[in-house]
Amino acid sequence: MTKNIDLILLALILGIGALSLSALLTMSKSIASAQLIFWVIGLVLLYISSTFTSNIWQKITPYFYILSVISLVLLFFLADPVRGSVRWIEFGFLRIQPSEIAKLSTILALALFFKERSAKDVKNLLFSLLIIMPPVLLVILQPDLGNTLAFFGVWLGITIASGLKAKQVFSVLFAGLITFIFLYEILAPYQKERLVSFFTPTKDPLGTGYHLIQSKIAIGSGQLFGRGLGLGYQSQLEFLPEAETDFIFATIVEQLGFVGGALLLILLGLVLSRLNRLISGMQRFGQLFTIGLLAYLLVQILVNIGMNMALAPVTGITLPLVSAGGSSLVTTLLAIGILLSFRKYN
Repeated sequence: MTKNIDLILLALILGIGALSLSALLTMSKSIASAQLIFWVIGLVLLYISSTFTSNIWQKITPYFYILSVISLVLLFFLADPVRGSVRWIEFGFLRIQPSEIAKLSTILALALFFKERSAKDVKNLLFSLLIIMPPVLLVILQPDLGNTLAFFGVWLGITIASGLKAKQVFSVLFAGLITFIFLYEILAPYQKERLVSFFTPTKDPLGTGYHLIQSKIAIGSGQLFGRGLGLGYQSQLEFLPEAETDFIFATIVEQLGFVGGALLLILLGLVLSRLNRLISGMQRFGQLFTIGLLAYLLVQILVNIGMNMALAPVTGITLPLVSAGGSSLVTTLLAIGILLSFRKYN
């Protein structure tokens, strides 16, 4: 039954899950219970998806991509705004975030596109941008700056692996800077304030700078071994906003200290390393998908932990496998299952 599963990778993932659920349990039993259910669903999907073949995923990809874009469009008709953003579709007790699904479908779509093409060809490069622009524009309109960065990170990772030249990389980075300036003008007012407050958080300590200040306090108060599970002042007394999602890293460090934070970072690093090792021997489609998945995970880890440590602006992006939220967790586990399915061709 485990012939498709990498047991070392599974052990690392379960270790991260144990840290996440321990922290969530100290804040809310209901959130922890719901997250445990999502873990079960995600692990089942991981196993099922690992049994498929590469050919099946290649046939599914175009339909999966189209459905994910349609779900992003439906968001504006079916969803209610939450804190100024339209990101979730609710089905009774179930809440789905289409942007998480769209990231996975975009990785598959780009891997399929570059399977027999090279990014050295400018025409292919432009066509690949046409693949990511529909979901990117729809995610920007939500508005959701954090997940927008993840899409571009995936695109850059796969195009570099597909032969993007160094000269082209600099051109892409310059174009990205121009795009960011343009995007800044269409951001929601609160998002602009967050970007500005990143440089001067103490200017508005009870407003735009509140998240960064409280996160730094939580991390600093954890010291070496932490205050203990359930004993963190910032997370337990709800001084730390979004303690179970965007700022769960600060929650873990406050309760388990530098040791707990370092352990989490080591586990995440080992997962990335293990995924990278699995590339060897895969067919090109599987290799490109794996690189896209690595880029997606790396961007989200760096941005999330960066904003927890006040090294990056607050963007509202989850920490993969750690933050509370079914869409992010289940999609990540599904993506890892898809990656494992490509090992059959090793």
